[in-house]
This record gives sequence, structure tokens and C-alpha cells, in this order.
Amino acid sequence: MTAPAKSLYERPGGYDAIAAVVNKLLPRLENDPQLGRFRANRGDDGIAREKQLLID
Repeated sequence: MTAPAKSLYERPGGYDAIAAVVNKLLPRLENDPQLGRFRANRGDDGIAREKQLLID
């Protein structure tokens, strides 16, 4: 009998691996000259919510 296939969320390593990617990606987006303007005037709570939504 074969084991059930892992979900798409579990394949890259689950929450910890996805959180690590997001934690490296977001600062790069903030510092990008073209994309950083979309995050320039956001509050800390909005940025934290966006981060959590990306991870989830």
C-alpha cells in the first residue's frame, strides 16, 4: 500500500520552509526600485498581515 501524496503545502517543507522563503522575499521586494513603491506607505500591521497571508 502506498502512502498518501503530500499536499502542495507540505512538499516544499511546510510552514517553516515557506516562512523562510517569504522572510527572504519581502525585504527584496521592499528594496526593489519598481516594486517597493507598493509597500512604501503601508503600516506595520498591514505588512504583517500580507506576510502571514503569503505564508498561509
